[in-house]
Amino acid sequence: MAVTNDDIMAELKDIKQSLATQQAVWKRAKGVAEHFDVSLGTVKSWKKQGLIKGQRHNRTVIYDVMTIKRELFTDTD
Repeated sequence: MAVTNDDIMAELKDIKQSLATQQAVWKRAKGVAEHFDVSLGTVKSWKKQGLIKGQRHNRTVIYDVMTIKRELFTDTD
């Protein structure tokens, strides 16, 4: 089955739309723990292991919940 240019452009449009709607949700470590229903120690362990990375905002470290969800909790079949 041949793929037309219109098919490719429609797929790119869908991908662009899905990427545009994904916004970052920034939370402190306690908020991340509540969001994923884990302990604060678990969030700190993830950080120590390098599984998640925080961003400094003034003197507060915040985490992108959407990135954590995508990297740690997506099913990769």
